[in-house]
Amino acid sequence: MLDPSQCFAAPISAAGQITLVLPRSRYEHRCLIVMSGGKPFAVCLDELDQLGYFRAFECEENDAWKGLHIPGVQIELDETSLHDAEAFHTPLGSMVRSEDQLAIRVNLEGPRHVSSAPLVILDGLPPCAPHLTACFLKWQIVLGRGDDRQVLWTADLTPNGR
Repeated sequence: MLDPSQCFAAPISAAGQITLVLPRSRYEHRCLIVMSGGKPFAVCLDELDQLGYFRAFECEENDAWKGLHIPGVQIELDETSLHDAEAFHTPLGSMVRSEDQLAIRVNLEGPRHVSSAPLVILDGLPPCAPHLTACFLKWQIVLGRGDDRQVLWTADLTPNGR
């Protein structure tokens, strides 16, 4: 359950920090709003009009998409789901830790095309060794810490997962 002070209804352009947006109706989508390169991006966590999961687009002035905002969420990585990012293609939705960043692999919508790319969602983390990465196939979105911690959404990109 959410405390009323932990959520508000608004267009996705209203997010100013990492925010989970929940659909209020069947016409809206669950998405994670992240800041990347100083701009807000929406990462769709459910299937977007049969185009697949983990589609992302810039949403700075997007007032058409709306939902229930839960700001201040955090990402937790499941260390049991480590995957060798250098071995082969990392699946869409996987979290990749490299340099001083955490990125999510998405289908990124550009002005004229869509391409698979890592979208940086956190930076300023303790740095990895040069040219080394870690890929996580399980992760979750949480709110709060300790006894107040709530798991709001879970990703499982392992072969037996989603």
